[in-house]
Amino acid sequence: MKIVDKYLLKAVIVPLAYCLTAFILIYIIYDLFDNLPDFVEARTPLPSVVKFYCFLMPSVLVIIAPISLMLAVLYSLSHLTKNNELTAMRACGISLYRLMTPLMILGLLASIIVAGVHETLGPWSAYWAHQFIAMQKNNGEMSTSLVPNLPFKNEPGRRDWMIGKFNTKTFEMHTVNLIQQRPDGSEEYKIQAKSGRWLDGRWWLYDLAIQAYDPEGNPLKAPRFELHRELTDFNETPKDFINEIKDPGFLSSMEILTFLQTHKRLSQEAIARIRVDLHNRLAMPWTCLIVTLLGIPFGAQSGRRGAFLGIVLALGLFFGFYVFVNVGLAFGKKQLIAPWVGGWLPNLLFLVAGLILIHRMR
Repeated sequence: MKIVDKYLLKAVIVPLAYCLTAFILIYIIYDLFDNLPDFVEARTPLPSVVKFYCFLMPSVLVIIAPISLMLAVLYSLSHLTKNNELTAMRACGISLYRLMTPLMILGLLASIIVAGVHETLGPWSAYWAHQFIAMQKNNGEMSTSLVPNLPFKNEPGRRDWMIGKFNTKTFEMHTVNLIQQRPDGSEEYKIQAKSGRWLDGRWWLYDLAIQAYDPEGNPLKAPRFELHRELTDFNETPKDFINEIKDPGFLSSMEILTFLQTHKRLSQEAIARIRVDLHNRLAMPWTCLIVTLLGIPFGAQSGRRGAFLGIVLALGLFFGFYVFVNVGLAFGKKQLIAPWVGGWLPNLLFLVAGLILIHRMR
Protein backbone atom coordinates (compact mmCIF):
# COMPACT_ATOMS: atom_id res chain seq x y z
CA MET A 1 0.00 0.00 0.00
CA LYS A 2 1.40 3.38 -1.02
CA ILE A 3 1.80 6.28 1.38
CA VAL A 4 -0.96 8.25 -0.36
CA ASP A 5 -3.38 5.34 0.08
CA LYS A 6 -2.63 5.13 3.80
CA TYR A 7 -3.04 8.89 4.12
CA LEU A 8 -6.43 8.92 2.39
CA LEU A 9 -7.71 5.93 4.34
CA LYS A 10 -6.62 7.46 7.65
CA ALA A 11 -8.35 10.70 6.68
CA VAL A 12 -11.63 8.77 6.26
CA ILE A 13 -11.40 6.07 8.94
CA VAL A 14 -10.93 8.48 11.87
CA PRO A 15 -14.11 10.51 11.18
CA LEU A 16 -15.88 7.25 10.30
CA ALA A 17 -15.17 5.91 13.79
CA TYR A 18 -16.50 9.14 15.33
CA CYS A 19 -19.64 9.05 13.16
CA LEU A 20 -20.37 5.40 13.95
CA THR A 21 -19.96 6.04 17.68
CA ALA A 22 -22.17 9.13 17.53
CA PHE A 23 -24.97 7.42 15.61
CA ILE A 24 -24.87 4.37 17.89
CA LEU A 25 -25.25 6.63 20.93
CA ILE A 26 -28.03 8.61 19.24
CA TYR A 27 -29.88 5.40 18.41
CA ILE A 28 -29.54 4.06 21.96
CA ILE A 29 -30.78 7.32 23.47
CA TYR A 30 -33.71 7.41 21.04
CA ASP A 31 -34.60 3.79 21.82
CA LEU A 32 -34.38 4.39 25.57
CA PHE A 33 -37.17 6.96 25.33
CA ASP A 34 -39.40 4.09 24.18
CA ASN A 35 -38.14 1.18 26.28
CA LEU A 36 -36.85 2.79 29.48
CA PRO A 37 -40.28 2.68 31.23
CA ASP A 38 -40.48 -1.08 30.56
CA PHE A 39 -36.94 -1.60 31.90
CA VAL A 40 -37.78 0.35 35.06
CA GLU A 41 -41.09 -1.43 35.62
CA ALA A 42 -39.53 -4.87 35.10
CA ARG A 43 -36.49 -3.88 37.21
CA THR A 44 -34.18 -5.04 34.45
CA PRO A 45 -30.55 -5.22 35.65
CA LEU A 46 -28.14 -2.81 33.97
CA PRO A 47 -25.97 -5.63 32.53
CA SER A 48 -29.07 -7.05 30.82
CA VAL A 49 -29.87 -3.66 29.30
CA VAL A 50 -26.30 -3.37 28.02
CA LYS A 51 -26.55 -6.90 26.59
CA PHE A 52 -29.83 -5.96 24.88
CA TYR A 53 -28.26 -3.02 23.05
CA CYS A 54 -25.20 -5.08 22.12
CA PHE A 55 -27.51 -7.64 20.52
CA LEU A 56 -29.46 -4.88 18.79
CA MET A 57 -26.42 -3.33 17.09
CA PRO A 58 -25.89 -5.92 14.29
CA SER A 59 -29.38 -5.26 12.92
CA VAL A 60 -28.89 -1.48 13.24
CA LEU A 61 -25.53 -1.52 11.45
CA VAL A 62 -27.17 -1.67 8.01
CA ILE A 63 -28.86 1.67 8.80
CA ILE A 64 -26.08 3.65 10.47
CA ALA A 65 -23.07 2.40 8.48
CA PRO A 66 -24.02 4.10 5.15
CA ILE A 67 -24.77 7.53 6.63
CA SER A 68 -21.62 7.35 8.79
CA LEU A 69 -19.48 6.42 5.78
CA MET A 70 -20.95 9.19 3.64
CA LEU A 71 -20.35 11.85 6.28
CA ALA A 72 -16.79 10.58 6.82
CA VAL A 73 -16.03 10.73 3.08
CA LEU A 74 -17.58 14.20 2.77
CA TYR A 75 -15.67 15.56 5.75
CA SER A 76 -12.30 14.10 4.82
CA LEU A 77 -12.41 15.07 1.13
CA SER A 78 -13.73 18.58 1.81
CA HIS A 79 -10.91 19.05 4.34
CA LEU A 80 -8.30 17.79 1.85
CA THR A 81 -9.72 20.00 -0.90
CA LYS A 82 -9.83 23.06 1.33
CA ASN A 83 -6.14 22.60 2.11
CA ASN A 84 -5.35 22.01 -1.59
CA GLU A 85 -3.98 18.56 -0.77
CA LEU A 86 -5.99 16.84 -3.51
CA THR A 87 -4.80 19.45 -6.00
CA ALA A 88 -1.19 18.78 -4.98
CA MET A 89 -1.66 15.03 -5.39
CA ARG A 90 -3.10 15.45 -8.87
CA ALA A 91 -0.30 17.89 -9.77
CA CYS A 92 2.15 15.10 -8.93
CA GLY A 93 0.60 13.00 -11.68
CA ILE A 94 -1.81 10.92 -9.59
CA SER A 95 -5.06 10.51 -11.52
CA LEU A 96 -8.48 11.08 -10.01
CA TYR A 97 -9.37 7.43 -10.43
CA ARG A 98 -6.20 6.39 -8.62
CA LEU A 99 -7.10 8.68 -5.71
CA MET A 100 -10.57 7.15 -5.61
CA THR A 101 -9.29 3.58 -5.42
CA PRO A 102 -8.63 3.31 -1.63
CA LEU A 103 -11.95 4.99 -0.85
CA MET A 104 -13.88 2.65 -3.15
CA ILE A 105 -12.10 -0.34 -1.64
CA LEU A 106 -13.13 0.93 1.80
CA GLY A 107 -16.74 1.26 0.61
CA LEU A 108 -16.66 -2.23 -0.88
CA LEU A 109 -15.14 -3.68 2.29
CA ALA A 110 -17.79 -1.93 4.40
CA SER A 111 -20.53 -3.38 2.18
CA ILE A 112 -19.12 -6.90 2.50
CA ILE A 113 -18.85 -6.61 6.30
CA VAL A 114 -22.38 -5.20 6.62
CA ALA A 115 -23.73 -7.92 4.30
CA GLY A 116 -22.03 -10.63 6.37
CA VAL A 117 -23.33 -9.25 9.67
CA HIS A 118 -26.77 -8.65 8.14
CA GLU A 119 -27.03 -12.28 7.05
CA THR A 120 -25.51 -14.02 10.07
CA LEU A 121 -25.71 -12.10 13.35
CA GLY A 122 -28.41 -9.62 12.31
CA PRO A 123 -31.55 -11.82 12.11
CA TRP A 124 -30.70 -13.89 15.18
CA SER A 125 -29.70 -10.93 17.38
CA ALA A 126 -32.73 -8.87 16.29
CA TYR A 127 -35.05 -11.76 17.17
CA TRP A 128 -33.37 -12.15 20.56
CA ALA A 129 -33.78 -8.42 21.22
CA HIS A 130 -37.44 -8.62 20.17
CA GLN A 131 -38.05 -11.46 22.61
CA PHE A 132 -36.16 -9.64 25.36
CA ILE A 133 -38.39 -6.58 25.03
CA ALA A 134 -41.48 -8.81 25.02
CA MET A 135 -40.22 -10.38 28.25
CA GLN A 136 -39.79 -6.97 29.91
CA LYS A 137 -43.32 -5.97 28.93
CA ASN A 138 -44.60 -9.20 30.53
CA ASN A 139 -42.88 -8.47 33.85
CA GLY A 140 -39.96 -10.76 33.17
CA GLU A 141 -41.94 -13.72 31.83
CA MET A 142 -41.10 -14.98 28.35
CA SER A 143 -44.69 -15.71 27.30
CA THR A 144 -43.64 -15.66 23.66
CA SER A 145 -41.70 -18.93 24.10
CA LEU A 146 -44.92 -20.99 24.07
CA VAL A 147 -46.71 -20.82 20.72
CA PRO A 148 -50.27 -22.21 20.56
CA ASN A 149 -51.88 -23.80 17.49
CA LEU A 150 -48.84 -23.76 15.23
CA PRO A 151 -49.51 -25.05 11.68
CA PHE A 152 -46.65 -26.07 9.41
CA LYS A 153 -46.78 -27.40 5.86
CA ASN A 154 -43.79 -29.19 4.34
CA GLU A 155 -44.76 -29.16 0.68
CA PRO A 156 -41.68 -31.02 -0.66
CA GLY A 157 -42.19 -33.71 2.00
CA ARG A 158 -46.00 -33.66 1.54
CA ARG A 159 -46.58 -33.34 5.30
CA ASP A 160 -49.00 -31.17 7.26
CA TRP A 161 -48.37 -30.47 10.93
CA MET A 162 -50.70 -29.00 13.53
CA ILE A 163 -49.00 -28.50 16.87
CA GLY A 164 -51.20 -27.62 19.83
CA LYS A 165 -48.32 -26.02 21.74
CA PHE A 166 -44.71 -25.51 20.67
CA ASN A 167 -41.97 -24.29 23.00
CA THR A 168 -39.44 -22.19 21.06
CA LYS A 169 -36.87 -22.62 23.85
CA THR A 170 -36.97 -26.34 24.64
CA PHE A 171 -38.40 -27.48 21.26
CA GLU A 172 -41.08 -29.52 23.05
CA MET A 173 -44.43 -30.15 21.36
CA HIS A 174 -47.83 -31.00 22.82
CA THR A 175 -50.90 -32.37 21.03
CA VAL A 176 -49.27 -33.13 17.69
CA ASN A 177 -51.34 -33.98 14.60
CA LEU A 178 -49.43 -35.02 11.49
CA ILE A 179 -50.73 -35.96 8.03
CA GLN A 180 -48.49 -37.64 5.45
CA GLN A 181 -49.73 -37.46 1.86
CA ARG A 182 -48.99 -39.49 -1.25
CA PRO A 183 -47.69 -37.85 -4.45
CA ASP A 184 -51.29 -37.71 -5.77
CA GLY A 185 -52.40 -35.74 -2.71
CA SER A 186 -54.30 -38.53 -0.96
CA GLU A 187 -53.65 -39.19 2.72
CA GLU A 188 -51.21 -42.03 3.40
CA TYR A 189 -51.38 -41.95 7.20
CA LYS A 190 -52.14 -39.75 10.18
CA ILE A 191 -50.26 -39.53 13.44
CA GLN A 192 -51.76 -38.20 16.65
CA ALA A 193 -49.27 -37.81 19.49
CA LYS A 194 -49.60 -36.51 23.00
CA SER A 195 -46.16 -34.89 22.91
CA GLY A 196 -42.91 -34.64 21.01
CA ARG A 197 -39.29 -33.63 21.57
CA TRP A 198 -36.20 -32.81 19.51
CA LEU A 199 -33.39 -35.15 20.57
CA ASP A 200 -30.03 -35.77 18.88
CA GLY A 201 -31.11 -34.14 15.63
CA ARG A 202 -34.39 -36.11 15.35
CA TRP A 203 -38.02 -35.67 16.31
CA TRP A 204 -39.40 -38.15 18.83
CA LEU A 205 -43.15 -38.53 19.36
CA TYR A 206 -44.67 -40.03 22.51
CA ASP A 207 -48.01 -41.73 23.23
CA LEU A 208 -49.00 -41.78 19.59
CA ALA A 209 -51.60 -43.42 17.38
CA ILE A 210 -50.95 -44.12 13.68
CA GLN A 211 -53.82 -44.57 11.25
CA ALA A 212 -53.05 -45.68 7.68
CA TYR A 213 -55.36 -45.03 4.72
CA ASP A 214 -55.80 -46.48 1.25
CA PRO A 215 -55.74 -44.20 -1.85
CA GLU A 216 -59.53 -43.77 -1.58
CA GLY A 217 -59.22 -42.44 1.97
CA ASN A 218 -60.53 -45.55 3.75
CA PRO A 219 -58.81 -46.63 6.99
CA LEU A 220 -56.56 -49.67 6.75
CA LYS A 221 -57.05 -51.82 9.86
CA ALA A 222 -57.29 -50.30 13.30
CA PRO A 223 -55.00 -47.51 14.53
CA ARG A 224 -51.61 -48.68 15.79
CA PHE A 225 -50.59 -47.37 19.21
CA GLU A 226 -46.97 -46.82 20.19
CA LEU A 227 -45.29 -45.44 23.29
CA HIS A 228 -42.67 -43.58 21.26
CA ARG A 229 -41.36 -43.30 17.70
CA GLU A 230 -38.30 -41.71 16.13
CA LEU A 231 -39.12 -39.84 12.90
CA THR A 232 -35.95 -40.85 11.07
CA ASP A 233 -37.06 -39.88 7.56
CA PHE A 234 -38.38 -36.43 8.47
CA ASN A 235 -36.27 -33.38 7.57
CA GLU A 236 -38.22 -30.80 9.56
CA THR A 237 -36.18 -29.02 12.24
CA PRO A 238 -37.12 -26.75 15.15
CA LYS A 239 -35.74 -23.86 13.10
CA ASP A 240 -38.38 -24.55 10.42
CA PHE A 241 -41.17 -24.27 12.98
CA ILE A 242 -39.68 -21.13 14.54
CA ASN A 243 -39.29 -19.50 11.12
CA GLU A 244 -43.00 -20.15 10.55
CA ILE A 245 -43.89 -17.71 13.33
CA LYS A 246 -41.09 -15.21 12.77
CA ASP A 247 -41.58 -11.92 11.00
CA PRO A 248 -39.59 -11.90 7.70
CA GLY A 249 -37.42 -9.17 9.21
CA PHE A 250 -35.98 -11.78 11.58
CA LEU A 251 -35.06 -14.21 8.79
CA SER A 252 -31.85 -14.38 6.77
CA SER A 253 -31.96 -14.52 2.98
CA MET A 254 -31.38 -18.29 2.99
CA GLU A 255 -34.20 -18.76 5.51
CA ILE A 256 -36.54 -16.66 3.36
CA LEU A 257 -35.65 -18.76 0.30
CA THR A 258 -36.31 -21.95 2.29
CA PHE A 259 -39.63 -20.52 3.46
CA LEU A 260 -40.65 -19.82 -0.14
CA GLN A 261 -39.63 -23.32 -1.24
CA THR A 262 -41.74 -24.94 1.48
CA HIS A 263 -44.74 -22.63 0.92
CA LYS A 264 -45.32 -22.78 -2.81
CA ARG A 265 -49.08 -22.51 -2.39
CA LEU A 266 -48.98 -18.99 -0.99
CA SER A 267 -50.96 -16.34 -2.83
CA GLN A 268 -49.19 -14.32 -5.51
CA GLU A 269 -49.56 -11.22 -3.35
CA ALA A 270 -47.88 -12.89 -0.37
CA ILE A 271 -45.07 -14.28 -2.54
CA ALA A 272 -44.50 -10.84 -4.08
CA ARG A 273 -44.22 -9.22 -0.63
CA ILE A 274 -41.74 -11.82 0.58
CA ARG A 275 -39.64 -11.69 -2.60
CA VAL A 276 -39.46 -7.89 -2.48
CA ASP A 277 -38.26 -8.07 1.13
CA LEU A 278 -35.71 -10.70 0.09
CA HIS A 279 -34.25 -8.57 -2.72
CA ASN A 280 -34.27 -5.49 -0.48
CA ARG A 281 -32.39 -7.45 2.18
CA LEU A 282 -29.77 -8.46 -0.37
CA ALA A 283 -29.48 -4.94 -1.80
CA MET A 284 -29.29 -2.80 1.35
CA PRO A 285 -25.72 -3.67 2.48
CA TRP A 286 -24.37 -2.38 -0.85
CA THR A 287 -25.60 1.10 0.07
CA CYS A 288 -22.17 1.62 1.68
CA LEU A 289 -20.46 1.32 -1.70
CA ILE A 290 -23.02 3.59 -3.38
CA VAL A 291 -22.80 6.38 -0.79
CA THR A 292 -19.01 6.28 -1.09
CA LEU A 293 -19.36 6.76 -4.82
CA LEU A 294 -21.77 9.66 -4.27
CA GLY A 295 -19.69 11.22 -1.50
CA ILE A 296 -16.47 11.47 -3.53
CA PRO A 297 -17.59 14.12 -6.07
CA PHE A 298 -19.47 16.19 -3.50
CA GLY A 299 -16.66 16.00 -0.95
CA ALA A 300 -13.93 16.80 -3.48
CA GLN A 301 -15.78 19.88 -4.77
CA SER A 302 -17.27 21.13 -1.51
CA GLY A 303 -13.99 22.76 -0.53
CA ARG A 304 -14.30 25.06 -3.52
CA ARG A 305 -17.97 26.00 -3.32
CA GLY A 306 -18.52 25.63 0.40
CA ALA A 307 -18.53 22.55 2.59
CA PHE A 308 -22.04 23.23 3.84
CA LEU A 309 -23.56 23.26 0.35
CA GLY A 310 -21.78 20.06 -0.67
CA ILE A 311 -22.84 18.24 2.47
CA VAL A 312 -26.46 19.40 2.12
CA LEU A 313 -26.61 18.24 -1.50
CA ALA A 314 -25.04 14.87 -0.69
CA LEU A 315 -27.32 14.28 2.29
CA GLY A 316 -30.26 15.26 0.10
CA LEU A 317 -29.22 12.54 -2.33
CA PHE A 318 -28.79 10.10 0.55
CA PHE A 319 -32.29 10.63 1.90
CA GLY A 320 -33.60 10.68 -1.65
CA PHE A 321 -32.10 7.22 -2.02
CA TYR A 322 -34.18 5.94 0.88
CA VAL A 323 -37.28 7.57 -0.59
CA PHE A 324 -36.66 5.54 -3.75
CA VAL A 325 -36.12 2.44 -1.60
CA ASN A 326 -39.54 2.84 0.01
CA VAL A 327 -41.18 3.60 -3.33
CA GLY A 328 -39.60 0.48 -4.83
CA LEU A 329 -40.80 -1.63 -1.90
CA ALA A 330 -44.33 -0.26 -2.18
CA PHE A 331 -44.52 -0.76 -5.96
CA GLY A 332 -43.02 -4.24 -5.71
CA LYS A 333 -45.42 -5.39 -2.99
CA LYS A 334 -48.35 -4.04 -5.01
CA GLN A 335 -47.01 -6.13 -7.95
CA LEU A 336 -46.68 -3.02 -10.13
CA ILE A 337 -43.05 -3.92 -10.81
CA ALA A 338 -41.05 -7.15 -10.53
CA PRO A 339 -39.79 -7.99 -7.01
CA TRP A 340 -36.11 -7.75 -8.02
CA VAL A 341 -36.75 -4.32 -9.56
CA GLY A 342 -38.38 -3.10 -6.35
CA GLY A 343 -35.41 -4.28 -4.32
CA TRP A 344 -32.50 -3.32 -6.59
CA LEU A 345 -33.69 -0.35 -8.70
CA PRO A 346 -32.65 2.36 -6.15
CA ASN A 347 -29.15 0.88 -6.01
CA LEU A 348 -28.85 0.79 -9.79
CA LEU A 349 -30.20 4.33 -10.27
CA PHE A 350 -27.90 5.90 -7.71
CA LEU A 351 -24.96 3.82 -8.90
CA VAL A 352 -25.42 5.34 -12.35
CA ALA A 353 -25.83 8.81 -10.81
CA GLY A 354 -22.59 8.39 -8.87
CA LEU A 355 -20.69 7.24 -11.96
CA ILE A 356 -21.96 10.25 -13.93
CA LEU A 357 -20.87 12.64 -11.18
CA ILE A 358 -17.45 10.99 -11.01
CA HIS A 359 -17.06 11.26 -14.79
CA ARG A 360 -17.85 14.99 -14.69
CA MET A 361 -15.04 15.56 -12.18
CA ARG A 362 -12.35 14.69 -14.73
